[in-house]
Amino acid sequence: MMNKTNTTLNDALNKGYDLDFGIVFEKAFENYKKIALIAGVTMILLVILFFALLGTIIGSLVGINSVTESFTDFSIFNFGIEYVLLYIGIMVLLSALLSPIGAGFIKMAHLAETNQDFSIGTVFHYFKTAYFKELFFSTLLVSVVNLGISTLLEYFSIPVLGTIISYVIAFFTIFMVPLIIFCNLNAIEAIQSSAKLALKQPLVIIGLAVVGFFCIMIGLIGFCIGIFFTLPFWYSLNYAIYNQAVPIDNTSEIEEIGSFLE
Repeated sequence: MMNKTNTTLNDALNKGYDLDFGIVFEKAFENYKKIALIAGVTMILLVILFFALLGTIIGSLVGINSVTESFTDFSIFNFGIEYVLLYIGIMVLLSALLSPIGAGFIKMAHLAETNQDFSIGTVFHYFKTAYFKELFFSTLLVSVVNLGISTLLEYFSIPVLGTIISYVIAFFTIFMVPLIIFCNLNAIEAIQSSAKLALKQPLVIIGLAVVGFFCIMIGLIGFCIGIFFTLPFWYSLNYAIYNQAVPIDNTSEIEEIGSFLE
């Protein structure tokens, strides 16, 4: 049975939707203030965990004294094509495996908006639900295209074009994750619907993304540590854009809890 949210999605896809820059930005900022502290601390913990794991792996493979040199002198193109393909494969797989974390931050923004409790554990919520599969495959598909094109263009010494294409892909997939976790779309449906929704209001979305980027960059002040506390603004902004384009039916979420838990 199609719930209210899916009906609203069809209306947005077929008839378009209103997206007011001022309203979205204000809602995103108000939401951000609610999640900034917990989301920021969570980001710091995730980064520490990631680099501790990465450092341990590299240290065990090349020796602890070679870790710094490996990072500063590293270029994947110094190796053969098989290593380039292996690098792409590992990065794509890593992005796909970590995709539920981004979804968890968006859920945190949603819980804050609806005055529900959330915690550091919220960012790991989608690892234990059936949504993991769709988040994994959607991110896998997008990452294959994105990283594949970027790596190829970097090989031909035109990385700027690769960066532009990455931004274009990010624009078309801005609704992808929310569509999966709030509308229960599969990976392909989410990618297709995201592109269609993005094209309905391209200038406003791009404008919000640009302003959001500069707001996040403010976090570089304070020995760069502040970036961990401003980066969550992106998830609040992403949530606010989606929620104005496709208003979320909170009652349907309650009904779905039982059926989507593994």
